[in-house]
Amino acid sequence: WEIIRWLFSATEVPNQQDVPGNFGNPPITLFAGPRFHIDVYFWLDGTTSIHQHAFCGAFQVLMGSSIHSHYRFHPRQTLNQHFMVGEFELASVELLERGQVREILPGKEYIHSLFHLDRPSATICVRTYHTASGSPQYNFLKPHFATDPFFKEALSIKQLQSAALLLKMEHPDTLAMLDELLSHADFQTAFSLIDLAKSHLSGKALENVFGLTTGEEQYQHLLATARRRHGALVDLIPDVFEEARRQNNLTHRRGQITGAEHRFFLALLLNVPNRQRVLEMIAQRFPQTDPLDQIAEWVESLAHTKVWGSSEPNVLGIENYDDDYALVLRCLFQGMTFAQTLEAFATETSAEEAAEFRDELESLYSTIRNSMIFKAALQY
Repeated sequence: WEIIRWLFSATEVPNQQDVPGNFGNPPITLFAGPRFHIDVYFWLDGTTSIHQHAFCGAFQVLMGSSIHSHYRFHPRQTLNQHFMVGEFELASVELLERGQVREILPGKEYIHSLFHLDRPSATICVRTYHTASGSPQYNFLKPHFATDPFFKEALSIKQLQSAALLLKMEHPDTLAMLDELLSHADFQTAFSLIDLAKSHLSGKALENVFGLTTGEEQYQHLLATARRRHGALVDLIPDVFEEARRQNNLTHRRGQITGAEHRFFLALLLNVPNRQRVLEMIAQRFPQTDPLDQIAEWVESLAHTKVWGSSEPNVLGIENYDDDYALVLRCLFQGMTFAQTLEAFATETSAEEAAEFRDELESLYSTIRNSMIFKAALQY
C-alpha cells in the first residue's frame, strides 16, 4: 500500500499509460522512460480476457495469487487482419503466488489469461511500449474467434451504434433494417451485430420489436440471414455466445464470493476445461486433502450460501441440492459413466432403491454434467 500512499502525497506523476483505467482497478504507471514503462495493476474482481501482447517484458505477482492459463490458437481462416477463425488449445494452467515472475512474449507465442483469486490482488509489469511483430494485439473468444479490440472502423461503429438505437427504442422496422445490413455486411460486422441484438433483447422486448413469439426465433432469424451470406462460418457463432454466457455466469458468481478457497474453486470451474487437471490443481494447493472431498466440502458450503436480494436458492444457483446431488457430482468428477454412477448409488443405498429412482438419477446426472457451473470442468 506504499504505492497508494505515494500517489496520495504526490504533486505530479509519471506519464500515465492508462488514464481511464481500462486495465486494472486501478492501473498506476510508476515509471515511464523512452523505451519502457513500469505499471502496477490492482484487481478486486477483474479477470483478464484471453489475449496476446504487442509488446514484451515481464510481470510479477505483487500481492495475492492468480490462476494463470496459457493457450495456443490454431487459425484456419484469416478473414482480415483484425479477425481470425480457428480452434483453441489449453497449453497449461498454473497457480501463481506472490513473487513469481513470468516473461511476456509478443504475439501468438504468449496467449494467456489471469483469474485473480485474492481480493485485492496486484501485479507489477515492466514492458516496452510496442513490438511491431506482435501486432495486432488479439483478444480471443473461445472456442473459435480472434479479434483485434483496438481496430476502429468508423462505418461499422456507426452502423452498430445505429442498430443499438433501433433496438433500444423498439422501432417497428428494426428487423427489416437489421436484415438489410446483415445481407451485405462482412462477417466481423455481422458477428458484432448479432451479438448486440442478442444482448439487448429478451422476452417481451423481443416480441414487441420483431413480432415474434420468442427471443430464440428472433435470434435464429438473424443467424439465418447472416448464413445466406457467410455460410458455415455463422454456425460457429452460437458456441462463442454460449461460452461467453458460461464465463459471465461464473465471473458474476465470483463477484459474490470473498473467501479465497471458494474463489479458487470458481477459478478452476471457469478456466480449466479438464476434469483431471482440476483435481491435480486442488491436490497441488491442498496436498493434505483428497480433491474429491475438497470439492464436496466447497459445493456443500456454497450450496448453503444465499446471496442477499437474489431469487436464486444459493450463490451457485443449484436447485434442490441434497445428498443425491452430492453423490452424482462426486461420481462425475471421478469420470464415471451413468451406469457406474447408478452402481455407486446402489452401493450407498440398495439395488431396489437404485432401480426405483433410476430415471430421476439419470436426469440429475445429465443436469449436472450440462450445467453452466460444471460442464466445462467435467470434460475429458
